[in-house]
Amino acid sequence: MAVEKKIIFSVDLEDWNHALHIDKRGHISLYALHWLLTLLSFYKIKAIFYVLKQFEREYPLTVEEIAKIHVIKTHGDCHYRGEIADRNPYAWLGFTGGFWFRFLPYWFVKWQIKRKGFCYFHPHDLDENNPKLINPWLNWKRHINLKGAKVKLERLCREIEWGQP
Repeated sequence: MAVEKKIIFSVDLEDWNHALHIDKRGHISLYALHWLLTLLSFYKIKAIFYVLKQFEREYPLTVEEIAKIHVIKTHGDCHYRGEIADRNPYAWLGFTGGFWFRFLPYWFVKWQIKRKGFCYFHPHDLDENNPKLINPWLNWKRHINLKGAKVKLERLCREIEWGQP
C-alpha cells in the first residue's frame, strides 16, 4: 500500500508589482499577505517563504515576523530571470499554484499539488484589489478568478495533509 507524501506549502513573497517591474502606484498586497498568514496559522501549516530581496528591503519587519514561524529562503533580488536564489524567479513549478491555481479547476490543481508534493502562492494571487494594468493580457492574467482564490485555498488547506518544510 502506497503511503501518500505530505505536501509542502510555499509562498513566493513579493508584491504585485515586483514581477511586472512597475511602480506600486499606492497599492501593496500586505492585506492579502496577512490574510494568508492568518489562514496558515488557523490550519497550523508551516510554510517555506521564498522572499524576494526587494520585498525584504521594503518590509523588513514583516519578514522578521514571518521568520519567527515559517522557513525563510531566497527568491532572488529584484525578480529577474536567472537570478541566483533558492527558488529562481520564473522557475517552472508546474500547475501547482499562482496563476494556475486561480485559472484551472480545483480538482486538477489539487491533483497536481499532490503529484508534485508542493504548492506555491504569491500574496497578489489572493489580492482582489490588484490595480488595472495597461497591458490587456497581463491585466487578464493578474485578475482572473481573484474573487474565488481565497475560497479555493481555504478548501485546499482543509483537504490536504501538510508536511513540515
